[in-house]
Amino acid sequence: MSVYNPIPSMIGDWGGGTKTKNIPIQRVIEDPVFKKSHQSYFIQLADAVAYALLKREVTPTRHVKKYGIDKMFERNLAGVCYLSASRFDPLGIVRK
Repeated sequence: MSVYNPIPSMIGDWGGGTKTKNIPIQRVIEDPVFKKSHQSYFIQLADAVAYALLKREVTPTRHVKKYGIDKMFERNLAGVCYLSASRFDPLGIVRK
């Protein structure tokens, strides 16, 4: 779709008798189709963020400490938090 994306004309032709026009897509965020997480990097990223936040909030296990997952949220994600989302949390995390 980023190279060849033929779009049919809604009125029958694009002018000059052309029924389709190549309009390549420049930015694709994600397909609007439900997928399993192993098929989507965006879902995997959301899962990783949620897991990092969860492990920040609970007592870390030995394995969580070993890989530093309990500190991953602050190191990697705190800088992109929208602080105004919640006035009750210093990182703007909405909890309810």
